[in-house]
Amino acid sequence: MELNKDAVRDAIENAKLNHIKNASFYCNDAGKFMFNMAESGEHVDVVFMDPPRSGSTEEFIDAVSKMRPDKVVYVSCGPETLARDLEYFKKKGYEAKKAWGVDMFPWTNHVEAVIMMTYCGKEKK
Repeated sequence: MELNKDAVRDAIENAKLNHIKNASFYCNDAGKFMFNMAESGEHVDVVFMDPPRSGSTEEFIDAVSKMRPDKVVYVSCGPETLARDLEYFKKKGYEAKKAWGVDMFPWTNHVEAVIMMTYCGKEKK
């Protein structure tokens, strides 16, 4: 799910070049798309998200929690927004179970964080 039409076109082309047939790509707002999926009764097991440096939005996290995936994998380049978003996910019943730091930019102080959250079965108000 991507808002940038060029990125979606590139993803489709790369999937063809790499003979990938089990992936779909959509140009849409991810939160709205997932909210509509949940309203239609659809379910997903895992959500992978890689928001911009500004982090996610409460609306998107609400849409994710409405889908109730068993796991959410959050890729972040912003530790402050990651901490904020993890707090909101916690209120929605998710717990961070594993975390990995990925040094994608050697000799800089930039590190990607990959967090795996699991739904623990209860919302915390």
